[in-house]
Parts: sequence; C-alpha cells; structure tokens
Amino acid sequence: MLGVCLQRLVVCSLFASVPLFAAEMAAEQIVERAVARAQSAQKLNRQTNYAYQKRTLVEELDGKGRVKSSKEKVVGVDRGIGTVIESKRNGKAVPAQTRQQHDAEAIADRQHVTNGSRTRRDDNWGEYLNKELIARYHFELLGKENVAGRAAYVLKFKPKSDKLPVKQITDRLINRLGGKVWIDTREFEIAKADIDLIGEVTMWGGVLGAMKKFSFDIERTRVDDVWFNRVSNFEMEGRKFLDSSHVRVKSETSNFRRAVAFNN
Repeated sequence: MLGVCLQRLVVCSLFASVPLFAAEMAAEQIVERAVARAQSAQKLNRQTNYAYQKRTLVEELDGKGRVKSSKEKVVGVDRGIGTVIESKRNGKAVPAQTRQQHDAEAIADRQHVTNGSRTRRDDNWGEYLNKELIARYHFELLGKENVAGRAAYVLKFKPKSDKLPVKQITDRLINRLGGKVWIDTREFEIAKADIDLIGEVTMWGGVLGAMKKFSFDIERTRVDDVWFNRVSNFEMEGRKFLDSSHVRVKSETSNFRRAVAFNN
C-alpha cells in the first residue's frame, strides 16, 4: 500500500523548448506539462541505460520515537536490475548465503532483460501519474528557486475538498496529502518535493486503523539529460486494529554512470 502511494505521488515532467512561454504558464499548466513529461519518460525508460548504487535504511521506532530495529541494504543497479552488495540487520551483516539468494534472483531478472522484457527496478513513476490524480489537488505557483543550480517553479498543493472520491483504500491517504513541489523550468521534471499528511486518516471511524503521520521528501538529480531520485526520506506512523507501527526510511542513490551493454 505504502509503495503504491509513494509511486503515485512522485511527479515527473515535460520538456519545454521555449522558456518565454513556460514563464507565462499558470500552475495548472505547469502540472499538466509535468504529467505529459512523466508519461513520455515512462515510454522511453531511459534510466535503464545507467548503473548506480542505492543505499536504503529502514528503521522501526517505538512509541517514544526510539529505534527498535533496523535493516540496511546497499544495492547495485545495472540497467534496471538490482544486485545486493551489502545487507545489515540491526547493524550486523546478513550472512552471505542470503545475499546469494538475492543475486540469483537478479540473474534471472537479467535474463528477462536481455530477452526484451521490461525491468522491475526502473525508477520510473510515470504510470502512477494521471489527470485523475492531479485533479484532486489545488496548485498555487509561489515563484521560482534554484535547485542544484537549475531554476525551478515552486508550487504549493492541497486537496481541493474534503469530499474527494474514494475508490480504494489508498485514496483515503492520498486525499489528505499536501505540500510543495519544485519543477524544473526547462525540462519540467520534479527536482524536489515535500509531501505531508494534513490531517489524521481513519478507517471505519478509527476502528480498523488510523494514519497519524505520513511524510515524504525527495530530491532528484539530472545525469546527462536523464533524471533520477537522489535522496528520499519517508516516515509513517499509524495503527492497524490494536497494532501500532512507526517506520522511517531513508534512501540515497549515487555513482551514476552509463551501463555496459549485456552480451547474449
């Protein structure tokens, strides 16, 4: 559920060849161009032409916000396929045999790639962005700021109303999110985003569960002319029936480079 929420909320963008026209655009037009860019990027799937490393730390917290347990993993991604390089649980290395199982799965994935199948780890969020999603929010253009040396539009967004449609459970959460996004003025890619829950979400009046906190921030980077997620932070605190959960996740991606072509 949470993975789908995050993927549906991370917005990409559309190339703008005439800066003057882009400067005159309203918030809604900027977002529409972002949707078009996301869909175009999904079709091209150019992230799979690159290799990089991704480090992810998952922490489970207690009721006072102290770390109860942690999992850390370093994954090398090559043409969209991940191979576990290092794995830890509570600060201790995971046995090599477990890592070898992950590597075996990656090899099987690689064979699918060379046969022309789509990859699973392509860092492509376009399929989750559509007109129905952005129609839930009111966008306001606040101005421009520099992000990593590039000009970006700064937009604030919030739900259009408290009676938005609910077709699936995740909609209850999505309908209560707000925040800010920074959209690159030249290529209309998301350069940065801060997203937060603006009010507690309950299911069946809190009987089945409740979401007290949901925050997500991300910074992206441009490699050549392809955009990647660079740093992201996610925190969720909620309850399902009588079981409480408080999770914090941090991901960092680095060492971007063009991948070497596979040999059949």
